[in-house]
Amino acid sequence: MRKNKNLTPFYVGSFSVFLVFAVVSIVVFFHYNRLDIRQNAQDTITTSVDREQSHFETVIDLQYKFLEGLASYLGENDELITDESLLLLKDVASSSSLDMFALITASGDAYYSSGSTSNVAEREYFQTCMKEGINTLSSPIESKVDGETRVVLCVPIFSASDGKTIGVLGGSYSISGLGEMLSNRLYDGSGQFLIVTQEGSVISRSGQELFGDSELSTGDSLFTLYKYFRSVDITVTEWIREFGDGNTNLIKLNAIEESYYCYYEPLGISDWMLCYIVSEDDAHASYSQFTENETLLFQVLAAGLMVMILVLIIVTFRKQRSLVHFAETDALTGVSNKKTAEEYIKLWLADEACFSTQVFIMIDIDLFKKINDKYGHAIGDAVLGAVGEGLREIFRETDIIGRLGGDEFCVFMKNATPESAVEKADAICRMVRSIQVNGQPDLAVSCSIGVSLFPQHAKNFMDLYKKADKALYISKNSGRDQYTLYDIRTME
Repeated sequence: MRKNKNLTPFYVGSFSVFLVFAVVSIVVFFHYNRLDIRQNAQDTITTSVDREQSHFETVIDLQYKFLEGLASYLGENDELITDESLLLLKDVASSSSLDMFALITASGDAYYSSGSTSNVAEREYFQTCMKEGINTLSSPIESKVDGETRVVLCVPIFSASDGKTIGVLGGSYSISGLGEMLSNRLYDGSGQFLIVTQEGSVISRSGQELFGDSELSTGDSLFTLYKYFRSVDITVTEWIREFGDGNTNLIKLNAIEESYYCYYEPLGISDWMLCYIVSEDDAHASYSQFTENETLLFQVLAAGLMVMILVLIIVTFRKQRSLVHFAETDALTGVSNKKTAEEYIKLWLADEACFSTQVFIMIDIDLFKKINDKYGHAIGDAVLGAVGEGLREIFRETDIIGRLGGDEFCVFMKNATPESAVEKADAICRMVRSIQVNGQPDLAVSCSIGVSLFPQHAKNFMDLYKKADKALYISKNSGRDQYTLYDIRTME
């Protein structure tokens, strides 16, 4: 009789091999899963902070465009500080995200939207903006009005008559308001955003407190955090050098009980850096193993987040469009300002869709100064507003209507005909004659018009402008209240 072979060692060996294999597989899985979690967390941090940086830079750029549009309007007046300009400053402040506005003369006298006044001639941002004629963003400074620490965005105000810098328009954010521009939605707001200079000085902070008694405040040096960690991916000397060079990096700060990710990149504004710090546990928490229900919940939340982002994009787009419209539009008449109208015309003349005849019409309100002198500037402004409204009714939406300054307007008709140019010029004359202002029954308004054609009379915008201007003065010298089509035979 054969003895039964003892299979126990085989089973024990097989189980041991399987157990070892399972343990090794689990260890390898968790090792690579941890690496994936770490890489995903780092990718999420860098992508999200890049988005915050882009959003911040976009908001600041839009504020500059808003200030430039307002400065362009203020520069059209011979006198910078008037009751009208100060009232406009107050009205704009009530609806702007900027905390406070200031209209500053060439001597540094600042008139604030709050009604206060001071002199800021010694401020560096004012000197740079005034002397160099460029947009300027200040370092954090203590406000002379309310004592609060602020940063100031300012743009030069150029005279419409000679293009010289005649003053500065400023708008300010409080330090807390600057930090609130960073949404800090990442990881349910558990991290902390810092706006820091390249020298390491903290300008603004938003988000949760992470370091207790070692928490950074405005004016502190970011690099003092180094001494509170037992290990950091780079030396403090390398850290300082990277900030000084404006480099981008993600490093790990290891404390005794907790570790943190620290990501920094140039903010794109001044020499500032954007720094985001979040605990490793918070960054990794969202990548823990999901159950089926948790996955479904995550999908629902992701859909809600997408809807929220879509709504945010729509709202931001509308606000951007509103700000751009304000910067490009003459506030009094509702038509394009001179700079915008000229740019649109030049772009169209260079476009492939520009064919056949293009018509340029210059309009000048006759004896407009006498209207202002006799009836007052309010009536004069009403006349200009009525002209702008009438032009928008006469011409197509595709045509370009602009206010060149003062009582001068222009219209550029795309792909038109000489016959339509004459018809429209006649319609403008009739429209201006029909203008009535309540309370002024004896008010009589008329205009003189000059018309030139492209390419019949000119090959570029400047020549087109000059030819229309020459025809306009013939209308004026011939008794006003009429239009003149440029004639090469008689006007060359």
